Amino acid sequence: MTPAPKFQAAMTLYHLGEQGIWEHHLFKALQQHYGETELSGLREDLIGLNTVGWLQVLEQREHRGQILRRYALAPSARRLVEHQLDLRRCLPVELPAPAPAGEPV
Repeated sequence: MTPAPKFQAAMTLYHLGEQGIWEHHLFKALQQHYGETELSGLREDLIGLNTVGWLQVLEQREHRGQILRRYALAPSARRLVEHQLDLRRCLPVELPAPAPAGEPV
């Protein structure tokens, strides 16, 4: 059984550590396992996870009128993720090569 996209995102961010990832790169990586309709609420899910303290915004930029955020799992949420989510169920995702610091591309 495939975990809900927001939990897969949290597990992926867990494995990425403090470097985090730009949300559009995370979305593209999750497209390997989820369809467009399953991912349609991912942006709102990420904002919600940030609101409850699971994620932190490392960087925020505006690009062509869109706000882009680079997220990381909040250090305080690491233990919670370990206890609440089965990290063995984390689906493998191919992530894009890391962009130089500060670049949202």
